[in-house]
Order: sequence, then C-alpha cells, then structure tokens
Amino acid sequence: MAESKSRTRGLKIAEHVGSAFTALAVRDFRYLTLSNFSSQVGLWIQQVAEGWLAFEITGSATFLGAVAASRAIPSFILTLPGGVLADRWDRRVIIRTSQFVLMINAIILSFLVSSGLIQPWHLLAISVIAGVANAVNMPARQSLAPQLAGPDRIANAVALNSISFNVSRILGPSIAGFILAVWGIGPCYAVQAILLVIAMFWVTRVSPGSGKPLGRDTARGSMWANLVEGIRYIQASKSIRGVMAVAIIPIYLEMIYSQLLPVFADNVLHVGAPGLAQMVTAVGVGSMAGAFVTAGLSAYPRKGLVMLTVGMFSGFTLSVFALSRSMPLTVAMLAITGLTQTLTMAMGQTMVNLMVANEFRGRVMAVYQMLWSSSPIAMLPAGWTTDHFGASTTVMASGVLVIAYFLVNGRRRGVVRDFREESTVLPDRVLTDNAVSA
Repeated sequence: MAESKSRTRGLKIAEHVGSAFTALAVRDFRYLTLSNFSSQVGLWIQQVAEGWLAFEITGSATFLGAVAASRAIPSFILTLPGGVLADRWDRRVIIRTSQFVLMINAIILSFLVSSGLIQPWHLLAISVIAGVANAVNMPARQSLAPQLAGPDRIANAVALNSISFNVSRILGPSIAGFILAVWGIGPCYAVQAILLVIAMFWVTRVSPGSGKPLGRDTARGSMWANLVEGIRYIQASKSIRGVMAVAIIPIYLEMIYSQLLPVFADNVLHVGAPGLAQMVTAVGVGSMAGAFVTAGLSAYPRKGLVMLTVGMFSGFTLSVFALSRSMPLTVAMLAITGLTQTLTMAMGQTMVNLMVANEFRGRVMAVYQMLWSSSPIAMLPAGWTTDHFGASTTVMASGVLVIAYFLVNGRRRGVVRDFREESTVLPDRVLTDNAVSA
C-alpha cells in the first residue's frame, strides 16, 4: 500500500515537473527561445563590461546613472510606439532587425575600446542607440512568445522566458568576468556581437508568417490611432491597470541596486572586476532559481498573492545586502534578492498576459516594458545620493520603501491580491473591447 502511494506520488511529481516545460514542445517557440537566449547572454556580457567601463573612465557613480538613463529614456519614450509596431507588423522581422542594430553597436564599442579611442560621450551615444533598438525589440519579443506557445501555455511560456533570461544572467557575467580578467573590456563587446549573429540565425528559423499578429486587423488604422486604441484598452481594464500599478514602484526602487554593483565591488567590498562578476552571477543564480519556481507555479491560481508576499520579502533581502560587508553574505543576499524579484515580476507579467487579448498584446506589453525599461531613470537621483551619502544608504532606503509598499498593497483587497487564474477577467476583456470599438 505504502509502495503504491509512493509510486503515485512520484508519478504526480514527474508529471508536474514535465508540465513546467510544455511550451518547448512547440517548434517555433523553441527557436525563439534559443534566439532570445543568445542575445540575452550577450546583453549580460555587455552589462558587466559597460558598468565597469563607465566607472573606470570616470570614477563617478553619477556617470553610471547617466549611462543607464541614456539607455532608459529612449526606451521609455519609444517602447509604446514599438508595441504598436508589434501589433501591426511581423514580430519575427522586428526582432531580427533590432538584433542587427545591437550587433553593429557592439562592433563599434569593441573597436573604440580596443583602440583606446573610447570617450564618455561615446558610451552615452551608443547607450541611446541601444535604448532605441530595445524599445522596438522587447514588445515584439514579449508578445511573440505567448503567441507561438498558444493560449493554453501562456503562463508556461512566460516562465520559460524567465528561465532563459536568468540562465543567461549566470552565464553572461561569468563569461564577462573571464574575458575582463584575461583580455580586457574590448573583447567583451566582440563576443556580444558574435552572440547576436547567432540570435539572428535562430529567429530566422521561426516559420515565416508565424510572427504576424493574430486577431483584429490592427493595421487598418494609422499608427497614432492604434497607439490611442491601446491606451484606451488599458484604461478600460481595471484588472490590467491594477497589476501595473502594483508593479511600477518596486521596479523603480529594486533595480537601483543592480546599477550600483560596480560601486559596491570597488568602494564598499573592494573586490574589483572579478568580484563584480561574482555578484552579478549571484543575482543570476537566484533569478534562475526564481524562474524555475515560477515555471513550477504555472498552474497555481493565486499568482497575485505570491507576487505581493514574495515582493515584500525581496525588500528585506535588499536591505540586508546594503548593510553587508562580508562577501559571502553579500553573495547570499544577492542570490535571494534575484530569486524573489524574478518571481515577483514574472507573476505580474503572467497576470497581464492572461488578461489581455492577443491583438492588443504588443501594446499592453509595451506599456509594461516601459515601466521596466524606464527604471534606470531612478539612477539619476540614486547616483547623486550615492556620491553624497554612499551606496549602502541609497540601497538601504530603497529596500525599506519596497517593504512598506508591498505591505500596504498586501493589506488591501483588490484585483492583485484576490487574483485567481481560473476566473481570469474575461468579462473585463469584453468590456474593454467594446470600449475600444465604441
């Protein structure tokens, strides 16, 4: 009897683990995932190299903030038009084109750094171009993945995208740390360019035509009309607005620490570039664990409750990181912070994807991406406070505010705390569709 129960339990566990990867059964989704993974590894190599390069050539945390903001501002301004493009044109073509622009960017930076010609303004200008390319790339990529996976695999597709992103978050900084230690900064960008070529190859393997938006013919109106239509769709949906309202403040507050890691590595912990790579890798390890937990919770209906509870805990781990002067404790807190933040953001993104109709997915996810991509703007005041009061004080303040924010929202009944996937807001969809067409 006991053996029978044990066998049944084992089968259930195996079935549950297998269900965490169901979206990979879709051929085109697999190719898109491989493309995303290649470009994301390159992105994290570039992130480590860029932060170290910016701080090396200026020694200023304020300039670190300026570089982050120069990438974030065009992303913030252009992501919504990028969402309109994703709902009008072939998302597959948009992704490939933006990856090509990023590849050219990486080649130019590799040349400037390796030749010793790099100047601070070069870094700012190239960050602006990268921000423009990402503003087009992200809405197309985030809306294409659920479309390729199919409506029954949306939560799983979001979770697998998160796994891909966070595995790259481990691998990328590890590669960057090795390259920085052996060859220097310039080759980091050369490797990023090679990875973007690989990413373009994989996205071309996605079936032609499969990237075209489904549903109503968005291209019937002007781009401006489509943009306004998307905003009205969000305005008419209390559910989507509720999730985004809970997501926005933590995105701004929590991501400050990631931009300040070069300052912690150099001025607080005195561990240099190898230590910086180790710290970023720790965040990646935790984030990957969070992504696997997200995949395992794909079928769990109370996603809003998970988002609020885990989000509050992420503020606590962030505060402990800010106070730490021990590298082992720092690495541990960064790993837990990565896990909690990934789980929080993935739950929010999943809820939005479950609520939105496919023909509006590009525009709605563009708005969600605007919240994410504009978060480095918070580095402008954070960089100033770091230069005047220290990195620890700045990150500690952000952690305390995150705890308070999630604590307040967790005590309020509403669409986020009470969200249940089995009752995904279909009446809300009908209401918003009618509101848009009226």
